[in-house]
Amino acid sequence: MRFLTAIFLFGVMSVSPVWSADDPKLPDTEKSDAQKDMDTLAQAGIRQALEAIAKSGGMYPFGLISVDGNLQAVGYSGAKEEAPDPEDWSKALFMKLRQIGNEQPEVDMMSIYRLHEVENDKGEKVVGVWAEIDHRDVRPWVIFVPLIKNAEGKHEIGETIYYATDQPLFEKREAGND
Repeated sequence: MRFLTAIFLFGVMSVSPVWSADDPKLPDTEKSDAQKDMDTLAQAGIRQALEAIAKSGGMYPFGLISVDGNLQAVGYSGAKEEAPDPEDWSKALFMKLRQIGNEQPEVDMMSIYRLHEVENDKGEKVVGVWAEIDHRDVRPWVIFVPLIKNAEGKHEIGETIYYATDQPLFEKREAGND
């Protein structure tokens, strides 16, 4: 699967915010600072994922953690030929991020990114970037950025889908933090 096209690279560089100011459901004026920070983290990770796909035709699951806005990547660091299956690594990475959240209270946000495949209404498989973004003080969100084949067989960024999730990266949640 090759994604190296000028159009796609342009699309990667111009990824719009996950929740834009003109989105009637979540207007910018009603977002907390924590939600705005989550937007920034999501944009950074999705941009990295799309750049990896554009460069190599795929991506291996990775995470980002944030301490006061400073981002640090969390990913597999072993030999490529010894790398676990991406699905297995995604599960291990999820648990690693949970561990980081438990052991490092200074980490205020975390996110995880991986390739994911869904079936559309026509029964066709659509691959895209799946992400979960979590903040200690705000309900976590899942985001899916589909990569849709156009008439020329090249991939374009489809409409971003996002929704709240009840499976946080931060293990402990107090009631009322939604």
